[in-house]
Amino acid sequence: MNKLKIIAATALAVLISATSATACLAACKEKKRDEAYSKPLSAATLQVIIDKALPQMAVDPELGAPYQIYPIEVNPYDKVFRSTLIEYPFGSSPRSINQAVSPRGIILYVHGYNDYFFQEELAEKSDSAGFAFFAIDLHYNGRSYREGDPRSDMRSVKEYYAELDAAVALSKKIAADNSESTNTLPFVIIGHSQGGLITPNYLNERNSEDFTALVLNSPFLDYKNSWFVRNIAYPVFSDIALLMPDMPAPKQESPKYNMSLLKTEKGEWEFNTELKSDEWPQQYFGYLRATERGIKWIHAGMQIKAPILMMRSGCTIDKVKWDDDYMRCDCMLDVNLLEKWAPKLGPDVTTVTVEDGMHDLFLSRKDVRDYAYRTMFEFLDDVVARKNVVVAYYYIAPQ
Repeated sequence: MNKLKIIAATALAVLISATSATACLAACKEKKRDEAYSKPLSAATLQVIIDKALPQMAVDPELGAPYQIYPIEVNPYDKVFRSTLIEYPFGSSPRSINQAVSPRGIILYVHGYNDYFFQEELAEKSDSAGFAFFAIDLHYNGRSYREGDPRSDMRSVKEYYAELDAAVALSKKIAADNSESTNTLPFVIIGHSQGGLITPNYLNERNSEDFTALVLNSPFLDYKNSWFVRNIAYPVFSDIALLMPDMPAPKQESPKYNMSLLKTEKGEWEFNTELKSDEWPQQYFGYLRATERGIKWIHAGMQIKAPILMMRSGCTIDKVKWDDDYMRCDCMLDVNLLEKWAPKLGPDVTTVTVEDGMHDLFLSRKDVRDYAYRTMFEFLDDVVARKNVVVAYYYIAPQ
């Protein structure tokens, strides 16, 4: 605690020593950038992106057929961001019993920090429940990473809005082309971890009737740190980052999360550890400011119109070294803080505790993740019905 106070005091001294003119210039530049990032892409721009992406469709090199990928390129301000849309073609799931010809809705999955989409079970179960399933690997992450990129880095949660606009439009186009129905399909976004920080901010600004529901799987609604670090140290670091966004942040030892997931270790899953690494990438003060501001906007209160389901584990493990509780608790976030802040997201928030759930609830042991899936699809059945859409019920085949 004393060490943290010294660091915070030193950081504060650096901030005070900065000239007010420099600080004002940086703040004005940040405001201008955020305004540009917040602006929705025009219909004409989205059509250009779609027309460019569709002919470049390819088999996913990570998961193979039937998964397909589409490149997305946007330039919302002063940088070009490249992301990747992943499609699980509707009707592909081996779990289906009575697969419909057309989907009853669309799901777009948004991954977390130092992560990418590899959750095939989620795609298959979504498909067998009647949803056209898509995921996006955000820029600087997963399939979208390019040599020289600052892996998983960001300067604002808003910098993802343009590629999310594009992913939503492209998903709708693909799903509509493969549907016999002329009705507008309900659109659901699932956000996990940092994806659960980005997506509420995104929906709060877009806040249109285009989105039927938001599902949050252990969303990053606050830091897993002491009150002092969350409320004193991080805001100070955030202020410093306004002036020095590219300054490397102190290296942190990463929790042994991958060990709890990998089949070659103690888990059930296989994934590319070059895309989801054991150790966190280098973080920068600008990244810390981006997360601190995104969290602050949520804590200030949002008015997301879409019904929201927030699911979280029943316990937090606060150890970096390996412990068996990694297999049954959230090692990344304080679950009590998720419960505290979820009501700030909007007027229609349902919170569910998934006992013995890991950080990614859908990667927990089978009985636990089955409960999480059942909770989510029952919630989606309800919200789709509330939209007065004719709902045909589909069942997930037993394992």
